[in-house]
Amino acid sequence: MRGTSIAALITFVVLVVFVLIVPAGCKQQWQAAFLNTVSPIFNAASSLTQGIGGVSGGFKKLDELEKENRELKEENAELRTSNSLLKNLQSEVNRLNRALGYRESSPFKLLPARVISRENAAWWNSCTIDRGSADGVGIDMAVVTEAGLVGKIVNVSKNAAIVLLVSDEGLKVSVSIEGTQEQGIISGTRASSNYVPDLRVGFISKTAQIKPGMKVFTSGTGGVFPSGVLVGTVKGFAIKELEGVATVEPAVDLTRVEDVFVIVGTR
Repeated sequence: MRGTSIAALITFVVLVVFVLIVPAGCKQQWQAAFLNTVSPIFNAASSLTQGIGGVSGGFKKLDELEKENRELKEENAELRTSNSLLKNLQSEVNRLNRALGYRESSPFKLLPARVISRENAAWWNSCTIDRGSADGVGIDMAVVTEAGLVGKIVNVSKNAAIVLLVSDEGLKVSVSIEGTQEQGIISGTRASSNYVPDLRVGFISKTAQIKPGMKVFTSGTGGVFPSGVLVGTVKGFAIKELEGVATVEPAVDLTRVEDVFVIVGTR
């Protein structure tokens, strides 16, 4: 190790002396040769340094882009939520406007009420509303919405009443069919948890020209339901052994009924 250090020192001294005694022209040539030799090393080191800096900058930009992407996704989710709320609000406003318009133009005296209870076991049979005898509600009064017939009152307390729905098998309503002279009795069908029950109009003549799309209205016969209230729309017509039977889709969406009117008289 000591011999190596002495040899290096001697080599250094010789190089210094050589640099001092060589002519200027030769010295420049040696300097140029030295630069040619070491410049590729310097260039490579510089490129490596810049490359490392560029990669670091690239990682920084990538982090910024990911942050911006997260922020945009959050803003987009908030906008979708706001848009959904606005649509629901607009739908509610439209529904209330239709109900108000119906109340103002109806030939009946209408008492507004709200559905406050429905039992799962009797979902298609009945519901409870927040109006009772204290509000003038009585047995057999018809219950409607702006869309059509809901049912009739079958039980009353001071501040609430039970409505038997048109989809119940026990509710019978005398009806007429649009564009024909046909009349019949409409009633609900046995409900299933898998589908909304249709209505059936029986006692129609077998030769009746009943077609899908025809409207079905209350006829007024029997005195319980006033005439002219929409009950539903014909889906199909079949000829049975003794009569014709029409299948009817209810006019009111009984799965979502919330606000109703009780017909308490005529104007």
